[in-house]
Amino acid sequence: MKTNTDTNRKGKLTPLMQQYWDVKSAHEDKVLLFRMGDFFEMFHRDAEIAAPVLGIALTSRNKKAEDETPMCGVPHHSIANSINKLLQNGFKVAICDQIEDPKFAKGLVKRAVTRILSPGMVYDPDTLDGQISNYLASFDHESVSFVDTTTGEAFYFKVRSLPRKLALLAGLQPVELVLSQKEISGFSAGPSFDPLITVHDGLLSVDRELPKSASRLLAYAVHMQGEGVLETLSPFEERDLLDRMELPATVLRHLEIFETYKGETRGSLFDAINRCKTSAGARLLRQWLQFPLCQFESIDKRLDQIDFWVRNTTALKEIRKSLAKLGDIQRRIGKLGHPNCHPRDLLSLAESLAAGLDVVSLTPNLQWDERSKQDAKMICDEITRTLVDEPPLQMKSGGFLRKGMNVALDELIDLATNSNHKILQLEQKERELTGISSLKIRFNQVFGYYIEITNTHKDKVPKDRYDRKQTLANAERYLTQELAELESKVLSAQTKKVELELEILAKLVAQTLEKSQSLLLLARQWAELDVLTSNAWLALEQRYVRPRFVDNGCIQVIGSRHPVIEQVLDLPFVANDIELPKGGCLLLTGPNMAGKSTLMRQVALTCIMGQSGLFVPAAEANLPVLDRIFTRIGASDFLSEGLSTFMVEMKETAEMLESATANSLVVLDEIGRGTSTYDGMSLAQAILEFLLVNKRPLTLFATHYHELTRLASEEHQGGSEKRYPQLLNAHMSIHEKDGEITFLHQLVGGPANKSYGIQVGKLAGLPSWVTQRASHLLKNMESHQSSPASPQLSLLDFVRETEGVQNAELTIERVTDQERDESSLNKMDLQVLEDIKGLEVDHLTPMEAFRRVVDWKESLN
Repeated sequence: MKTNTDTNRKGKLTPLMQQYWDVKSAHEDKVLLFRMGDFFEMFHRDAEIAAPVLGIALTSRNKKAEDETPMCGVPHHSIANSINKLLQNGFKVAICDQIEDPKFAKGLVKRAVTRILSPGMVYDPDTLDGQISNYLASFDHESVSFVDTTTGEAFYFKVRSLPRKLALLAGLQPVELVLSQKEISGFSAGPSFDPLITVHDGLLSVDRELPKSASRLLAYAVHMQGEGVLETLSPFEERDLLDRMELPATVLRHLEIFETYKGETRGSLFDAINRCKTSAGARLLRQWLQFPLCQFESIDKRLDQIDFWVRNTTALKEIRKSLAKLGDIQRRIGKLGHPNCHPRDLLSLAESLAAGLDVVSLTPNLQWDERSKQDAKMICDEITRTLVDEPPLQMKSGGFLRKGMNVALDELIDLATNSNHKILQLEQKERELTGISSLKIRFNQVFGYYIEITNTHKDKVPKDRYDRKQTLANAERYLTQELAELESKVLSAQTKKVELELEILAKLVAQTLEKSQSLLLLARQWAELDVLTSNAWLALEQRYVRPRFVDNGCIQVIGSRHPVIEQVLDLPFVANDIELPKGGCLLLTGPNMAGKSTLMRQVALTCIMGQSGLFVPAAEANLPVLDRIFTRIGASDFLSEGLSTFMVEMKETAEMLESATANSLVVLDEIGRGTSTYDGMSLAQAILEFLLVNKRPLTLFATHYHELTRLASEEHQGGSEKRYPQLLNAHMSIHEKDGEITFLHQLVGGPANKSYGIQVGKLAGLPSWVTQRASHLLKNMESHQSSPASPQLSLLDFVRETEGVQNAELTIERVTDQERDESSLNKMDLQVLEDIKGLEVDHLTPMEAFRRVVDWKESLN
């Protein structure tokens, strides 16, 4: 977003605009907010960029003049939201503020850039979504690192594979990616990952063991916010991917873990199960869902704690009341390192710490760090002792410290607050000495304090004590030695008072930051307690149970329910029992809307929740520990990459078949439907067989290709054993009566007898003409068998062949009452149908089947 400043300058610049361009020339890649009085103004290209983003009017400076300048502005006291909008839209921002008081400025007020901001280095954390982390990220050849400067969270993974790094970036969704010039060359992550990319080559070494990616993030944070930011960051921790389930970004999207397909949080798994009372707890819950555990001991430790709270409901209620008062301690500590830190931020932190200490007192059975508790109490007491209960919004006049906490400050406060009384005393004294009853002592920003006497009484002015300061039309203004001394004391007292208050405030902030690591440690413990107790509350509310993890590789869920859908349904959710042996595959057939996709999703969500250490929506759950979950659900095009729906489907399936193991769960929904029937069915069968023979993961496979169901009963050549004994047919039950169907959403063993697509079309509201015509065509198709050597027919080819009509369009138009009536079939047609129904296909050789088809075709013709 660079601008050529020379092209924007027209004519001779005013001193103010010269000052602006001097600053802007050093920050051409940023939107410059330039303080002018009560507003931060933007000029030229910056204004043209910002106005539509902020939804404000674009105006002009020096309208209709040769140097007319586009401009827009926002009030200085409410810039946080405006800055956040710019950052969210991928712009960097430089804040150029007034660095001296305009009251004492001689000539042009001095201005300088006080803060540089980017999406990862925000102005005010309160403008962010409290439930979502705001990560900066970086990677090098052996690691990928993340930092959230608003919460202090800092961690890295040791990863060499670029695809794995990109998967982590796509999953954690950083708002800004910081890379060296060398790393950025040729880097491309595709449309699914598009944060602001920043070039920064500096490194900050605070620990020899830190990878370069972490050192680069520290250097960038210091470059943007100064060394104070280091005090608000936790030490970098290495997170091990080996003990975490791998959930690719596609799986998070397909299963709608954090967002629905529409990009909305409402309707996601996270939204459905989040009962956290704090923002920090919600962020931690997101991490647990994104990186489920793979160690029995770690999972059971979380489940044990949730189980404790489920069995102690009275204590659970009390804890949740206290947690609700906790606030976002991590982000409140993060704000203390900002230049715009306000006394109210400290008070909010103190209130949160007090609530947290109440939580500690309510949980004597938990292990709390004793030193951290003492530090939290000391900081809480110091803040409340120092600051008034309601500090003023504007700090420039002081007034945010309590009386009695500093003797020198109390003296200055007394002098500053009683200045009006002293001025009135001097005014009354001068009236009596001069005999001028209308004499007044006044104040303005230019002359300070002065005595004003009207021309009527100017002959009474004592020339030996009064020095003329200004002549007006109807009066004269004077200054005396006593008034000048009083002015000096009053003004200096106010200035010294504010300076002393700011000094004491700075020491209080520094004292708090010294204990930030202790406070952050407690904050993490409180966040974890929030997640555990919130899941306990959810378990009681929604009848969730503790899952049991087994090492036999089987899934057995009794009374399984979908955690999202059951909360939005008006009717009770139909629970199902799902049993899948080690390496087993459940082949689901049946119509759309019957619940196949819901069933598969709820199994996958149950596994994710269980390995996250959470209770699950079921009556009983015995689960294996999975290393990965793979899904192929739904369809989406990546047209910008030249990828069709079917190509995306095949690419995702290829990655799945490459990476799946015997300890994985694979969920495939209608694979192969993006191409012709024969192509799609062939691919679907080959993919299914590959999983059954080569990979043997736990598999849920939904399809409309009913031909695949025969694989479950297919025998080895020359043997009586089944070829795929782990393949189980099942379908979602349907009640059909008089051509009308009702979805029962109940899982039943065995294949579905048909797809009921036309009936679903009726339920969807298709015109009766369409569904009746489709029924007629379906009957013809079901009774028609073409030669194996014949080419695949299109629908219109089939209509022409079966009805002997040259013009297929005429055929479609000529739907008669007789065609709509099922009784229109002749006796020969009925006989063929009876033969087909009674045919035992499993006992036919291919040649016998071929001969039967030829006979039926001759009969129908």
